[in-house]
Amino acid sequence: MRRTRVLVAVSLSVFFLALNPVPARAAPILIDWAFNINGEIYESCQGGTLPGGFDDSLFDWESGLGELSLLYRPASPGSSNVVAFFDHELSPGTTSFFYNDYGISGGTPSAGQTWGIDEPGYAFGDIYFNVLSGSLDNENAVPEGLENDVSLAIGWSFTLGENEYARIRWCLTPDPSFIAGYTGLYLAQINELSQETLYLTSMLDICENDSVATPVPEPASMLLFGFGAAGVIAAGKRMKS
Repeated sequence: MRRTRVLVAVSLSVFFLALNPVPARAAPILIDWAFNINGEIYESCQGGTLPGGFDDSLFDWESGLGELSLLYRPASPGSSNVVAFFDHELSPGTTSFFYNDYGISGGTPSAGQTWGIDEPGYAFGDIYFNVLSGSLDNENAVPEGLENDVSLAIGWSFTLGENEYARIRWCLTPDPSFIAGYTGLYLAQINELSQETLYLTSMLDICENDSVATPVPEPASMLLFGFGAAGVIAAGKRMKS
């Protein structure tokens, strides 16, 4: 049902763009997103509401660029699983909606980190259903040479003890310097025609009594994002529904 509604909307958007071409935009467009937090699903097509604990002050919901942060405090200690999914359109108004993008992965995943690159489910991809199940396959189904529509997902499985909580960040940027020298896992979506690129990374901190106990390395340019964090703060606090 979800994919049918979204596909109709996409078809109408492509038809409108064909009749009314628009100037090129530097920023991508966030088409769809979803989070699975211990089996609870939050997604854009269900009203676009995220639970408490999320901070989107550095995130722009139109372009899908910036940083989303989640402070996760479970009711009791134990194992947890959190997965995030993002479906962007790169180079909107200048290339066709489908078939022009491919994905790459780089770096080394941290313990408990999972990922996926795939067609988002309009045609053959299973990444969205993997997000719903909370189990990503750590595979790139849309490599260079097999261009299609591309979506990205990164998740974490971790265990929290008594009085511990998790801070998870997902960072999206078009700036290649963001991952320069970065050895952790990163995913990228690349448009073969425009060569525009979107990078996705994620960090997990296990915290206790407000002090970071187990940090995961992050890029040195975390708070810069290469596209001007000040602009994102000013423009980015509207949820995309």
